[in-house]
Amino acid sequence: MSETAPDPRAAEDIPAWRNWKFWAGSLISLAAVSGLGYWAWQVFSASPAGLANPNPAAGAGSPAPTVILDPNTLPDVSDSAYSLQIRRTVDPHTNIPDRGSDWVSEYVIQKNDSLGKIAEKFGLTWMSILWANTDLLQDDPNFLQPGKTLFILPVDGAFYQWKEKDDLESVAAGFYVAPDAIIDWPGNNINPLDPVIAPGTWVIIPGGTRPFIWEAPLVSTGGTTRTFGLGPGVCGGKYGGVAGTGDWAWPTANHNLSGYDYGAGHYGIDIQVYMGQNIYAAQAGVIVFAGWSDRGYGNLVIVDHLNNWHTFYAHLSQWNVNCGQQVYAGSILGLGGSTGNSTGPHLHFEMRFNGGPQNPWGLLP
Repeated sequence: MSETAPDPRAAEDIPAWRNWKFWAGSLISLAAVSGLGYWAWQVFSASPAGLANPNPAAGAGSPAPTVILDPNTLPDVSDSAYSLQIRRTVDPHTNIPDRGSDWVSEYVIQKNDSLGKIAEKFGLTWMSILWANTDLLQDDPNFLQPGKTLFILPVDGAFYQWKEKDDLESVAAGFYVAPDAIIDWPGNNINPLDPVIAPGTWVIIPGGTRPFIWEAPLVSTGGTTRTFGLGPGVCGGKYGGVAGTGDWAWPTANHNLSGYDYGAGHYGIDIQVYMGQNIYAAQAGVIVFAGWSDRGYGNLVIVDHLNNWHTFYAHLSQWNVNCGQQVYAGSILGLGGSTGNSTGPHLHFEMRFNGGPQNPWGLLP
């Protein structure tokens, strides 16, 4: 009995895409991958509640995002146990003190400036202006002159140039401060471990004070009069005359102050006058100075009252008297002006007894 030949189609493999099991498995796998992708997208794309990124597109190197808190979402702890803790008031303002400079500045004197005005402008005493400018002003406010430059200290005190053989103890004592006041001032740049200061060095002396150095030099004329060596207008003759009676009169028609009052470093009063106003002798006496003074007084007249008293009449536009001339209370000595170191018309009037300055307010009627 012969065998039957096999059907070649029976051995042919059936394609996978025609198998239902293939399609079922593919659908299940696709669903699983899709679900996993959706879950990952939800996790990584969501922002935390209450926070916002103001710059979501910022790349590497961009500033850190700003976190904005909503105050309405914060808990109310006013009545909770937190109320027992220390409370602090939030102040959004920060006060930074103005420390200024620790070294001197410069100021150019302007027309109509006065020592008091300059001192007030910089928050200093007028003495500190003088003590910072000894070489220029020589302790005399009459040397203020428009266009000149002043040193302005950052603090009340003095400005001093170190000299040969100076030492900290002696300089500090001369300005009535402790040596540490000089060493510790930062602008002086002094090493506290080795406080050596070279001659010629300028130092600030905070709080430093000293006596005023200038006094008008009283000199004899060889007669009964004495005068003051204040410049070319000094009289050198041997004079005599009628002495004053001791009763004083105002040297001007008006009695208003215009400028400096009497005080340390300013040994007279500045009386308001207009240009060309008559200036009168305050008492009988003899003229011992008539002309220009190179000490800042400008055109100056001095009367020796022959009773140890002298009176000064400064900044005149002109003088109308001569050396040795006898004058009496009310005699015209000259005209008001603004010569010398003056920033505006006024009469600088001084009264001196045995050469020492006296306060006119206690003597004039």
